Amino acid sequence: MARILEDLLNASRDQGWAAGQGTLEQVKLDAAVLQWTAVPTRRGGPAVTTLRPVDRAEAAPNSLSAEYGKGAQPLHTDGAHLPHPPDIVVLACVTPSTTPTRLWSRRRYGRFVGGLPDSVEHGVFLVSSGNDSFFATVTDGGRLRYDPGCMMPCDARSRQAVQFFQEQYESATEHAWDQPNLLLLIDNRRSLHARASAAEEPQREIQRIAFCLNHEVS
Repeated sequence: MARILEDLLNASRDQGWAAGQGTLEQVKLDAAVLQWTAVPTRRGGPAVTTLRPVDRAEAAPNSLSAEYGKGAQPLHTDGAHLPHPPDIVVLACVTPSTTPTRLWSRRRYGRFVGGLPDSVEHGVFLVSSGNDSFFATVTDGGRLRYDPGCMMPCDARSRQAVQFFQEQYESATEHAWDQPNLLLLIDNRRSLHARASAAEEPQREIQRIAFCLNHEVS
């Protein structure tokens, strides 16, 4: 029975993410039982990627690392440049890391503050996606789509939206990778995440696998 993913997804419904212990192999086995489809976050890439801090010159073009290097990355959703971004992202860390992951949830913000600003709801961005670039808002089709690395603000409201998410960074929740074999499930439809600065931990490695859900766990 698919216990790890089922438990993490159920636990994530309140705030948009959930952490637990397990391995990437267990995640993949559970996903097969649940009939979740593993998808790449970059066109032509593998479904499973190993995330390492790299200098700007070594980073993939148009990636956040190409702009921020080993420094702190901004809040974002994965696969924002894709017409259909993944629904769920799972990060797996085998050994403890001193570099936390920051997490921000639309649901938690709305619960305590009262709805997203108009600029976030209606600001228009040009999403850079090669020959298939398109326009979108952050609240695109009822889900969040945001990545300042591939989304260019096109009006005053979208520029205000960029500022809004910059301001949310410091108040975002920190997830500490302080135990071995930790998993972090992120609902990519309603949460943003970001890596804190890894300048002091260039050896950090985290594996990522993303999924599109064929159906939710009941």
